Amino acid sequence: MTVVLFTCAGQRVDIVRAFRAAGAVTLAADADTLAPALYHADRRAIVPRIADPGYVAALTELVREHGVRLVVPLNDLDHPVLSLARSELEPAVVLLPDADVCDRMSDKLEAHRFFVTQEIASPRSWAPEDVPDDARYPLLVKARQGFGSRHIFEAADSEQLDFFLRYTTVSSFVQERCLGEEFSIDVFCDLEGLCLNAIPRTMLQSKGGESIK
Repeated sequence: MTVVLFTCAGQRVDIVRAFRAAGAVTLAADADTLAPALYHADRRAIVPRIADPGYVAALTELVREHGVRLVVPLNDLDHPVLSLARSELEPAVVLLPDADVCDRMSDKLEAHRFFVTQEIASPRSWAPEDVPDDARYPLLVKARQGFGSRHIFEAADSEQLDFFLRYTTVSSFVQERCLGEEFSIDVFCDLEGLCLNAIPRTMLQSKGGESIK
């Protein structure tokens, strides 16, 4: 049977259960001993945090010990690290795009700039020093790299904008606030990046920045 390793398993019980129901042997790894997904997998392991120098080595040992064939990262912060660690994790396949894609998409401002070059609609966004005088408030100060709706501040005017840019402790950018119904799109691709299906979902309820209904 195929052994699948889930890194940063966290609360993604649904994904672990789905692979298990499909017949895979599931191995969940997380730095937090209380991560719920650990206890819904066939096997579990406690590993160092992503920023720890021993993180990749710990995953490599799990691949060797358990005969892992597929690595599925479940946290955005994991992507840049594991996309560069493919050779260490062989023969397991890492379910990620190339490192340059991970780097670009993990930086929200760089992702916006890429979308603009591809003529894909994206909310107006700027580096703090490039916010135009005609920008319409309220504006959002957002972390360039982040998840879970953390480090997001709404500025009603230029005075608040300046305050939040000084207040935030992470590299940030400024984005226009969009109004309307929020939705997300789950995209199912093959290993070559070809889209097989796309499922749009209205955001009814979120937890930690992720849609749960």
